[in-house]
Amino acid sequence: MNELIKKLVEAYGPSGFEDGMRDLIRPEIEKYVDEISVDAMGNLIALKKGDGSGLKVMIAAHMDEIGVMVSHITKDGFLRFTNIGGVYPHTLMGGRVQFANGVIGVVHCDRLTDRSKVHPLDKYFIDVGATSPEDCPVGVGDAAGFVRPLAIKGSR
Repeated sequence: MNELIKKLVEAYGPSGFEDGMRDLIRPEIEKYVDEISVDAMGNLIALKKGDGSGLKVMIAAHMDEIGVMVSHITKDGFLRFTNIGGVYPHTLMGGRVQFANGVIGVVHCDRLTDRSKVHPLDKYFIDVGATSPEDCPVGVGDAAGFVRPLAIKGSR
């Protein structure tokens, strides 16, 4: 079970880019359900037929995660970004993000005079090691999810 949880937690799947996550979940549930479909919005819908008792249960869960989307590449190759979902700026500094193509970036903040304040999102940038827009391995519109390795704590 921990292997499955690790696979799900560490998979790439920012909102609007859940195809890989859906492809990961589908084979894990196929043997337990009678029907599986994907609707026009990309939702994975699984049906397990009951015994006719009339009791019904629905289980709903997100398969996406918050993330960021590249909005601009600076002349020095740094990525400016906007949020996908509820990104809190005070949690970003030094965090790592991963793009769909596997590129890892580190989030930094512009040099600011007051480091004790939480700064707006437009003061942050992602460093992917590029030195110009031309050698940047990602482009405007590319999404990234946060790299969050699973941490098992005791039996939880």
